[in-house]
Amino acid sequence: MPINGLMVTLSRDSALAGDACDRIARRPELERGERQDRWLPVVADTAGDRQAREVHGWLESLDGVDQVDVILVGFDEPNS
Repeated sequence: MPINGLMVTLSRDSALAGDACDRIARRPELERGERQDRWLPVVADTAGDRQAREVHGWLESLDGVDQVDVILVGFDEPNS
């Protein structure tokens, strides 16, 4: 199960940035950190590589998001 640490760069337009933050907050696989100006740390806990890529693409497609940087990728091995 990949866990991705992401840094989301938000739009300079505060209304668009706020809307993006609200939409991100509604995704159960995403956990938001504390927003600092235009930067929002996000942790994505996904079921696999495909879902991780889909989440990344979804974030990049949001109005109000200028950029998504991958800070960390970790793999949590399931217990047998």
